[in-house]
Amino acid sequence: MKEVTRYKNEMNTLSIGKWTAEEMNFLFAILTQVRDEGCKEIKFDTYDLREYVKFDPKKPERWNNTMISVSKKLSQLVYFHTENNIFKAMPLFQEFTVDLDTQSVIVEVSRKMEYILNKLNIDTGNWTQFEFFEFATLKSVYSKTVYRFLKQYRKTGFWKVDLEDFRNLLSIPKSYKPTHIDSRVLKPVMTELPSIFKGLKVHKIKSRRRGNQLLGYEFTFQKESSQNWIDDKYDNSGKTKNAPPGSRTPDWYNPDYKNETTTENQKVLERIKQESLDRMKN
Repeated sequence: MKEVTRYKNEMNTLSIGKWTAEEMNFLFAILTQVRDEGCKEIKFDTYDLREYVKFDPKKPERWNNTMISVSKKLSQLVYFHTENNIFKAMPLFQEFTVDLDTQSVIVEVSRKMEYILNKLNIDTGNWTQFEFFEFATLKSVYSKTVYRFLKQYRKTGFWKVDLEDFRNLLSIPKSYKPTHIDSRVLKPVMTELPSIFKGLKVHKIKSRRRGNQLLGYEFTFQKESSQNWIDDKYDNSGKTKNAPPGSRTPDWYNPDYKNETTTENQKVLERIKQESLDRMKN
């Protein structure tokens, strides 16, 4: 099964903050598998999916309830596209069927939403990409959402968001005061994510006027290398294949990483260059 999740950044604006961590894992497991598959109907064995998301096999009833819950919530998960004063509401899936008798899931991506998961222009950088197993290990729903946005801004190492947008994107209850956001939202985020995003820090943006009103947040971290991603190079534990014990990040994330292919190409170019210089001297 595919291990790399990839979609257009617009997918991150869909409001799934009120979903449970298990529901998020199930949804993004599906999104990972339908990536680059067009709009054809795809059938999954729920036992394979359950193993893929590392769901406890001793809790089959809970697993069934999770799938049913996701299928219901998907009916309310609609993408709104705005352009030239035209507003379009489009569902992500044309079909999403959970059959508990046969333990199967049948999905079909909506044709009008195909561009979200397929036909991505890699050169534009307008897409989010991450290792699914890394995402699945996060326990906090807030961590999962912030994780996706930090992956969206992986090339800059900087995400600035105003308070109102932050509340909406993470579905933070309106009753939460800034102190509640600190303890119930940012605390789990800053507990789980620094091991993934090196040097991760969050800075509060405050008004310079009296009262120091909270205006938003700035997340800064070490930006990822520009090395190309190699699809499906992870094992099912979420670790890089042939990586040192305890490693969960892609090897190109390490600032000391050297791309062997690039190094070999450089050696060839240097040899050709030297041969040309020798011929010119002769």
